[in-house]
Amino acid sequence: MHTGSERHRIGPRVPREWSVSGSGGPRPFTSWVAYRTPDRSRYLWESRHGRKGAGPVTATGRAAPHVPVGAPIPNPWLRFWAPQRMAWWIAVAFMIGSVLFVAGAAGSLMPEVFGGQHAMAIYAESCYFLGALLYTVSIYGQLFESLNSDDEVGIDRTTHAPSRYRWFGFEPRRLSFWTPFVLLIGSLVFNYETIFALGAKTELLPAAGLWWTSLLGSVLFLVSSVLQLAEAGHGYLSFEPRDVSWWVGVLFVLGSVGFIVGSLPGFPDVGLPTAEAPQGAIIVKLGFLAGGAAFLAGSYLMLPELFLQLRSQDRSR
Repeated sequence: MHTGSERHRIGPRVPREWSVSGSGGPRPFTSWVAYRTPDRSRYLWESRHGRKGAGPVTATGRAAPHVPVGAPIPNPWLRFWAPQRMAWWIAVAFMIGSVLFVAGAAGSLMPEVFGGQHAMAIYAESCYFLGALLYTVSIYGQLFESLNSDDEVGIDRTTHAPSRYRWFGFEPRRLSFWTPFVLLIGSLVFNYETIFALGAKTELLPAAGLWWTSLLGSVLFLVSSVLQLAEAGHGYLSFEPRDVSWWVGVLFVLGSVGFIVGSLPGFPDVGLPTAEAPQGAIIVKLGFLAGGAAFLAGSYLMLPELFLQLRSQDRSR
């Protein structure tokens, strides 16, 4: 088990002979730490990269074997299968959830395909319900990943996992904790909205505060996505177009904005057509369609991101 002081430590444990040569990140957080080793080489720890490349595995043990010297390393952009990695399941669950949001929004634009508005609404709300549920599963996986990322670096630069899994925890000094934690709260809010929206369409539950919960969940998604982008770029204002992790953050920000736009017609005072008006209904559908598409693209990029981190850390899974 981690002690209280260990939970508040930023960065992994390193050999005593190493010294910190620099650190930084979006204040008040630290997202990278550079170490100087006795042979005057440099070791760089980055919170998101370390978490994705050295996070928990699901079935094949917790050690991280090295790729044999001279062995070919597969192209990370052509790899899609790594079910033993928690990060892979996180990406796949978020992708499927995003596909469901896209399918629900796209179907809502074509009510005639379903034989009328009521059948279409049940279809769309069912897609949103299942999509939000998968988002929650994926996001809890991100929190679990953060709590269980490798926390020690050996003299040979290989990282080592914690002695046991942590299912819950609170680490307010770590940006890698706040990103999935805020996203998880937003996802739970969406769960309320999608459950009651589907219940209202099937006349099983009342429609209580659905637009407010939709907007609140979208805003929390945006806050988390901004934190994710800041962690990847090591600052609140960054431009790292060659970093796939940065693009994941950008696409999640765009997805959150799309969800916010789709929620706004539910509030008559914002100046947009109301959700009951034909123009407002189109804004709702297109907002969630565009948001779901952006989340789909961002969650897909989490796959090459994983394989890039494994390659950079000389790992094969």
